[in-house]
Amino acid sequence: MASSRRYRRPVSTLLASALMAIGLTALQGGSSAAAQTVSDPTQAQALRTVAQFQGEWDSPPTTLTNGETADAPLMGNGDVGDAVGGSADDQTFYVGKNDFFSTATNGIEPLGRIVLAVPGLAGAGYHAVQNIARAQVEGTYTLGNQTLSSRSWVSATQNLFVTTLRLSGSRTQDATVTVQDGLGHTPSTSSKNGVLDADVQAGTTDAPDNPHARIATSVRGTSARPSGNRISLILKPGVTYTLAAAIQSSHDTPHYQSVAHATAAALTDGSLAKLYAAHESWWRSYWSRSFVQIPDQAVEKSWYGSLYLLGSVSRAGKYAPGLWGNWITGAMNWYGDYHANYNYEAAFYPALSTNHVAQMGSYDDPVLDWMPRGKAKAAAAGYKGVLYPVGISPNGTSAADDLYNQKSDAVNFASDMVMKYEYTRSASYARKVLPYLQQVGLFWQDYLTWDATTGTYNIENDAPQEGGAYPQTNSILSLGLVHLLFQGLTDMSEDLHLNASLIPTWQHIDSHLAPLPTMTRNGQTVFRQTSEGSGWVSDGNDVAVQAVYPGLQVGLNSPADLLQTARNTVAQLDNWHSDNSPATLYAAAAMVGYNPSTLMEELHAEATTNSYPNMAVHHYGGGIENLNVTTSGLDEMLLQSAQHDIKVFPNWPTDSNAKFGGLLAYGNVLVSSSIRDNAVEYVRLTSRSGGNVTVTNPWPGKTMDYYANGVHKGTLSGTTIKLHTTVGESIDLAPAGTSGATIRHELSQPAKAATTTSLTTGFETGQPQLTWTDTVDNVDTQGDGNYGITGLCCGLTGPQAAVRTGEQAHTGDASLMYSGYANGGSYDHAYMQVHGFNGAPLTVRDDTTLSYWIFPQSDVTSPWVSAGSDDSTCVAVDLIFTDGSALRDSGATDRSGTGIHPADQCGRLTLDAWNHVTVSLGAVETGHAISKVLVGYDHPGATGGYRGYVDDLTIG
Repeated sequence: MASSRRYRRPVSTLLASALMAIGLTALQGGSSAAAQTVSDPTQAQALRTVAQFQGEWDSPPTTLTNGETADAPLMGNGDVGDAVGGSADDQTFYVGKNDFFSTATNGIEPLGRIVLAVPGLAGAGYHAVQNIARAQVEGTYTLGNQTLSSRSWVSATQNLFVTTLRLSGSRTQDATVTVQDGLGHTPSTSSKNGVLDADVQAGTTDAPDNPHARIATSVRGTSARPSGNRISLILKPGVTYTLAAAIQSSHDTPHYQSVAHATAAALTDGSLAKLYAAHESWWRSYWSRSFVQIPDQAVEKSWYGSLYLLGSVSRAGKYAPGLWGNWITGAMNWYGDYHANYNYEAAFYPALSTNHVAQMGSYDDPVLDWMPRGKAKAAAAGYKGVLYPVGISPNGTSAADDLYNQKSDAVNFASDMVMKYEYTRSASYARKVLPYLQQVGLFWQDYLTWDATTGTYNIENDAPQEGGAYPQTNSILSLGLVHLLFQGLTDMSEDLHLNASLIPTWQHIDSHLAPLPTMTRNGQTVFRQTSEGSGWVSDGNDVAVQAVYPGLQVGLNSPADLLQTARNTVAQLDNWHSDNSPATLYAAAAMVGYNPSTLMEELHAEATTNSYPNMAVHHYGGGIENLNVTTSGLDEMLLQSAQHDIKVFPNWPTDSNAKFGGLLAYGNVLVSSSIRDNAVEYVRLTSRSGGNVTVTNPWPGKTMDYYANGVHKGTLSGTTIKLHTTVGESIDLAPAGTSGATIRHELSQPAKAATTTSLTTGFETGQPQLTWTDTVDNVDTQGDGNYGITGLCCGLTGPQAAVRTGEQAHTGDASLMYSGYANGGSYDHAYMQVHGFNGAPLTVRDDTTLSYWIFPQSDVTSPWVSAGSDDSTCVAVDLIFTDGSALRDSGATDRSGTGIHPADQCGRLTLDAWNHVTVSLGAVETGHAISKVLVGYDHPGATGGYRGYVDDLTIG
């Protein structure tokens, strides 16, 4: 099956009056009013929203030095990072720095530790807050009538770590500040003018060009003097003390020692206040760029938390962060290097759609620095261009210079470059990366083999995963990335009027690459990893859909069969929370229109079960790659543009109000929009580069009003519209009859909270339908929604819950069919998701009742149920509440006094007849809000099939 050919946006200048359309009718308005100043409320909305979220700890973190993501409060300025561990009597600030790679091992090393100890507060209560809006960590430690309060921050504009301390109560407390090297040992120290200078190096071996650093530490508010590697002081109640540590490395300046010392020595209360003001200003500007507001507050918090961590780990002009960011607390796994097969790239993808492109400023340097070695590696293998290993390090080095049978590493590195260009259309950026991209393209031009019989280019001996044994032909990962590479090369070259002689070759390869390999699995067509070699691999990876993302070769404009294959693949992978999938799987699933309610459910689990209090999503095997889980996953649900067609809310759950502002679309267009009561309220487009903008009509079959810079320009209709924009132009689109004042008002308002008052459905056409079909609830059952239940018959692989028509119905023609097969396990059960309220929960009132009709089948009406079995009666409608509790465990009973737990219903219902079940929810759950409806089967020890129908479900 061939991958879809994306629409190529022409870049030639059009007449200023052009208003073109695809299936478009345009009626020009008569207004000739001058353009107005269009206000942008993004900043106010963003700052108001991010202020809601923070990380909190009531006990010290425990995961600090295991070589992976720490669960501690985190700070950083894109170069220096700080993780906070320990209690008030032994609080350790673990200092890391992105450039601290040992030249002996080419692995990143911890830089140092600053230990603040107040022994008299041993056993104090612990409360720490990671305030992401202000990028600081606030501590409160209480023992008896004494409280020590702290505020810590890493300056956004200077390599300076600051902690202020203030003690309350009636007694003084002795305190010490001890400076150590990265492994907790005593470094070489000296002191002068009240500044303690500690000199450290990367690793334990001093090799040529090995980075060294100085930590210059002082304490203001006291006359304490340093001795050895320690500063002793006495904390007096009511006095503010300021601990400041200036950090400079030999990569920053050859004069790192004198610069660090001078910085610490020159600090005054006034200069610290100015630095803090600059710090706050930087972060205020950072947060002002975009916002999202969605019903699921856990996912929204994770989106902001991920952006906080992104802003903390990367800055232009600094070394790029490795696998674990700049929170380097000890010996880091996999050398903490730049892993090419998705890890390094994924950490930077979220900078694009969230409109934080500046955070990608450090990405290219280590890749470009490796080009001489990449050329030599390709030549040694007998090829042109460049060939890169799986892991590289800064300045053209590598900790593990091995291909692991993969040829895709260099083109994987290229994905961020191509995406950045497509998002920004920056000519200067294209000129910077084109030499590298052309070398990568040269390798693939040389490496691909032409099959004249099929008329396709094939990729041979290229493993989709590390160490895959040859033969491996047409890796789906490489196919997607090679498409993306040559599409990017063509776009950049056409825009810059370069490489005219090469473009036909690139386009020929792009249009004649082998089709994405597929196979049949469980009766469905799915992608396989290769056409020859790895087929379907269930090992926690999502390689099979990486041609979708980051390859970007399948999207909502692709052929229906290709989209269905992609959705089938996502469903059968079922790798939402595995070690290596989440960083790219969520974005891929959203791009192909996978069930949005499922996506939100799984994103919620990522934001809760799979996240630390510092808001770092964590999975074994990768650190900051997981910054891309909720960011790009959510963004692709809210806004898609990779096929050069802007779609707002392209894959959004029904009955879920949401709003976003300042997200970035392909073509350097900022997009803001809102959806309320299942209708898009407006779309604002701000064109930062000018040119043509294509938009899918958010109001299918309806006419829209069109405003440019606040001036009404007429009305538009059609499926897809294309507008010509000028640099800086702001365009508003809204349903016909919407005034400009209304759009401006709605832009300035927060998203409207949605609530549901009742649910009534018989599953007929036009009534509320199932949110999920045949979907086990593994979210609210902690991954144990199905225990021991397999398919009832006929090749089914699991339990069912799906709408059927023309079988059994209480009223109308449709009903919800349930089925499964129990295998005699001591915990056999299956809880199936059927309806989600998608952030608009139904609140239980005093008089709220659950009512439904159920038809449990016996062998008389179903050939798959054993004679004499009453298993089909062990079923009940279950409810999940927003606090995570379930109706089945509430003690609620039906009107006959039988518990509503499915196991309690066993034998209480009449087989082969419609039974009416009602539950007074108000009697046990008043005030609780329902988030989801399940149908549960629960019969420990049972063996055999069960089947039946549910109809006329009402909650209200």
